[in-house]
Amino acid sequence: MRRSLSWLLACSATCCLFSVPANAQEVVSYVPKVGEFPPPNSGTYLAGELVVIDPVNRRGGLRLDGNGAGDRYNSGPLHYFAMLPYGTISFNGAPAELRDIPLGTHVHGYFYLPPVGEEATIPPLPKDLAKYEIKQNHAVSLEDDFSFYQRQGQSWKVVSLELMKGKINVAPSGQLAKDGINTTYTFDIDDSTTVWKGRKLVDLADITPDQIVQFNLGWSPGWRDKEFTVAEVWLDEESRNFATELQRRRHVKYQKQRWLPAWIDRVEDNDFGGGMVTLTLFGGMDPSLYADLKATQDKGFGVAAAEKTLRTWFHRGDKKIGQVIEWKESTNPPPGSSGIQIRLKFTELLDGYRPGRVVRVKCHDWIFVTMPPEERVKSVEDQQRSTIFSIP
Repeated sequence: MRRSLSWLLACSATCCLFSVPANAQEVVSYVPKVGEFPPPNSGTYLAGELVVIDPVNRRGGLRLDGNGAGDRYNSGPLHYFAMLPYGTISFNGAPAELRDIPLGTHVHGYFYLPPVGEEATIPPLPKDLAKYEIKQNHAVSLEDDFSFYQRQGQSWKVVSLELMKGKINVAPSGQLAKDGINTTYTFDIDDSTTVWKGRKLVDLADITPDQIVQFNLGWSPGWRDKEFTVAEVWLDEESRNFATELQRRRHVKYQKQRWLPAWIDRVEDNDFGGGMVTLTLFGGMDPSLYADLKATQDKGFGVAAAEKTLRTWFHRGDKKIGQVIEWKESTNPPPGSSGIQIRLKFTELLDGYRPGRVVRVKCHDWIFVTMPPEERVKSVEDQQRSTIFSIP
């Protein structure tokens, strides 16, 4: 069987998955296993200000809400994290990349222990800071306030606005969120707050009692006491829909250029070259992207091997075209999965086509684009460097 030499350097450790816990207590001690997406409603909830990002490798650091044990706010470190390969990111109610979220934005996430073999991805804290360590540092999801509360059906009703005091009082409206803030609350607000109504910016004075709003929060001088500043607020449905649509367009463009991520479930090698590859597309993408693939499946898909960071080597050239043999969709897929499984036939298999490995899948009709060099993996040394997050 022939396998392309260009992908010999692209081999990486098997992609991680998670086993189902025996009971709820085990949620905080998941150990990654190959062959499964995580079960619903699992993971450790954490929230904080996004302070540091490595957008190319999908990693970052959070200043966690409040103070925590040992005077964490004043003396402790950020909580550094890595996105799992199938980890989803949302901003303004639409799919996103880390680079789309402005630094200083308050975000919510669900986190797991590091996958087996990836314990060093987030380096351990120095001994004098070890007491602050939170072992769950691989994220299955990350969302701004807008996305987090809107997804769960919670909005905010303005109770009062006290401009002289720089305070806004709100109460939750609709279905209460499981995590986060779901009670009446007072936030800081000032003339740096961005206020949207319709498709334009308006003044703070346009905020009036009884309005149903969504907002994004940011740092406040009282952060250690769980005080937050309203950084951006959307006063009506039109403004919220407009923000979501702008982010959706940004996301669709990004994915068409870099292709949809997936992992390989099975490989069936032929005796004399080629074979069958079954893969599952990751979830969290705009539905139009999956629809593009489904509508053009008779033309075949380009499939490029990738890293667990979702980076490719040179996916425009280092790919093979597979003929679609079977397209299957399941309902209610687990977190991280789109529920779409595809079986493809290849006349030649790349070395990166291995069970558990990450790949990128291209729709026939999407235009080929060469990615900037810093996004590509260019050598084994570059690949090895990318496995460890360089903490500031």
